[in-house]
Amino acid sequence: MYQIFLVSYFLILIFIGFILKIKSNDFESFFFAKRNLNKLLIFFTVTASWFGAASTIATIEDSMKNGFSSIWLIGMPTLISILIFILITNKIRDIDFKTLPLFLEEYYGKFVSSLSMYLIFIYMVLLTASQFVAFGKFISVFINQNYEFSVIIGTIAVIIYSAFGGYISVVITDLIQFLLLTISFTLIFALNANRLKTISHTEFNLFDNFEKNILITLSFVLGWIISPIIWQRIASSKDKRSSKIGFLYSFIAFFILYSIVIISGILIKGNNIADYILNLNPFISYIIFIGISSAIMSTADTSINIASLTFVKDIFKVKNNKILFYSRLGIILSGLLSLIVSLRFTSIIKVLGISSEIMAEGLFIPGIYALFFKKKRPIAGTLSLIFGGGFALIVFLNNYGLNLPLPSWPHSLPYGIFISLISFIIGYIIDKKRIFKYH
Repeated sequence: MYQIFLVSYFLILIFIGFILKIKSNDFESFFFAKRNLNKLLIFFTVTASWFGAASTIATIEDSMKNGFSSIWLIGMPTLISILIFILITNKIRDIDFKTLPLFLEEYYGKFVSSLSMYLIFIYMVLLTASQFVAFGKFISVFINQNYEFSVIIGTIAVIIYSAFGGYISVVITDLIQFLLLTISFTLIFALNANRLKTISHTEFNLFDNFEKNILITLSFVLGWIISPIIWQRIASSKDKRSSKIGFLYSFIAFFILYSIVIISGILIKGNNIADYILNLNPFISYIIFIGISSAIMSTADTSINIASLTFVKDIFKVKNNKILFYSRLGIILSGLLSLIVSLRFTSIIKVLGISSEIMAEGLFIPGIYALFFKKKRPIAGTLSLIFGGGFALIVFLNNYGLNLPLPSWPHSLPYGIFISLISFIIGYIIDKKRIFKYH
């Protein structure tokens, strides 16, 4: 029966993508929905695209073991990031955002733009892969298939409906997925609400393993602030006010959703969410199964769309008359690369964490400088990206075979940020001396 619900859900998403294909007929529509989203659509797409595998499966299972300290895993970084985006929305809107590498090129030159586009593409592939990992692990329990088969069918579904409808299909399906995930977690909470009095005071401790938790929070916040996913949503809104109100609604929704997820995990006190769902009333079980599946899909389709944007606009610089063909090709290629990664690396948080570390150490400092300051500093951006991003990539590879004496994520984060910052400062000084010399 789970197979029937899952296939039906996939067919609905693919049908929506096919119907919206006619609206995705050029670059602006395929990647920015013609920059005309209202505050409610911004709210739905920000909330659904952000509330993915780590927010659902990883958070609820962590809270089963660690109580309220699980807020640091994804919840706290999300709330902090949303507040920051409300503050910097005007800055992002003012730059007429298309892609992050094109924006960085204005301040640091083509070399930095070229390096950043590959870094962003890797990040998006890893982010998509983290969702495929979660999807494969989750649904395999319900459909009596192995992990590999489950990942493959999820990948195929995301590729098809994302390739058909582009960004507007992502937004519309995000609306549906937001409603499904909200219903699912409300049901889980309601089914366990009578046990609220059983929560002990020890489970309210927010400071268990605080050093690691604060590093995880910092890694995600720095990585997400410079991630083009939310920049795309800010740029696709019809005005600044729509962005800010949409983000405010998302902040409220996130606060409620993460509270529900963490409290539910504490009340369930099991080993994993799949086992719990399987033992529920069949009809309720089907609803929650689809709701959690939709939460994972809503992040996967978002990241795969941005990967395609990087593929066509930055890496291959496709002209407008071929943009749709190559945009769809970019989605297929990105999806397949993510599938390969997800078949090799099967830790949701680890893949997500390392992907955020790449953005935090490689692009956060040069990106934020460019957003707030007018003066161009090409050497500063180049050095920061090379050494900060390079360190992050080495840490990534070290997790899978290099065996260098380096700390793993998140303990590697302070070293990478320090390297990125020092490199930027040194480059900044060199830039100033060069400017002074030629004037």
